[in-house]
Amino acid sequence: MPNTMTAIGALPVLDKSLDQQYLERLNGMEVRPVFIIAPHRSGTTLLYRILVESGSFNAVTVHHILNRHRLLQLHFTNQDQAAREELNRIFESKGIRNESMNSREFGSDVLEEYCYALDHQGRRPRLAPDNAEEFKLFTKKLQVIQDFSRPLLLKNPYDGVGFLYLAEVFPDARFIFIYRNPVDVINSKIRLNRLLLSKKFEYHAMVIQEYARLFEKPIKLAMARMVFSSRLPLMTELVFRDVSRSCDYVLENVGKLGEKAMGVTYPELCADPTQVVRRVLEFLKLPANSRDYSNMIRKRESDILPEVEQRRRRIEKRNQGYCKAFHV
Repeated sequence: MPNTMTAIGALPVLDKSLDQQYLERLNGMEVRPVFIIAPHRSGTTLLYRILVESGSFNAVTVHHILNRHRLLQLHFTNQDQAAREELNRIFESKGIRNESMNSREFGSDVLEEYCYALDHQGRRPRLAPDNAEEFKLFTKKLQVIQDFSRPLLLKNPYDGVGFLYLAEVFPDARFIFIYRNPVDVINSKIRLNRLLLSKKFEYHAMVIQEYARLFEKPIKLAMARMVFSSRLPLMTELVFRDVSRSCDYVLENVGKLGEKAMGVTYPELCADPTQVVRRVLEFLKLPANSRDYSNMIRKRESDILPEVEQRRRRIEKRNQGYCKAFHV
């Protein structure tokens, strides 16, 4: 296979012209995506994995993201599998195959958030007028190289604030909301942030531009570690604010989607994932299946950080409308 992918720093760089001659194959391709909507650490990854496991959806993998500018070339020249193997070798050389997070083992087929397919991510990568056409092209590629009869399942928690724009870009899209108690969401986000800052995770450095840049700046990294430590309240307050803002947006706007949206709770998903899958497939008018997804759930005790526990009453009071409306 031609060596069209080279690494500069941590992120592969691809020639954007590689797919050019195949773009006519996208003519007439319509994408009716299904978006999973919720803040980070609400259970979006778990729901995404379980729904993809049903076999009813196309999905986004890290292979698709890092090879986004040559997906059509790889597909139509029968080099797709070779590219996956190439990516796995890169992961192996960087020690990524031994990394683990969210019960995921990192290989070329690990599911990923669509925002990292944007060439310019920024601190909060979201769909916007300046990248919508770029992203729509990416989704068409995904439909062509996978099973075009299946809907494309997508998730990007950054778009949890702004999902009305997703409905504007994709008028035929459907939305699956997952609701989790804000105390647990805030607690989980803080834990993950601290873990990601504790050392450099090579997988995240390959996929997330801002994360890679942070580890190239020792002073900025040291400051981030101090701010995100348990010694200072700033990070806890920032996460509290961001999660509450997301809850406000959902509470105010989910009704505007009407019959295009449905919701599940994180406790429901953990207690009976098979029933949740059945409800989602019924909502989307997709064929039901008799599979059991309970083995994909890991029992976890909720270990609330002291700084979050101290703010529990404030968090619950601030978000009481959200919690009451969505039964979390």
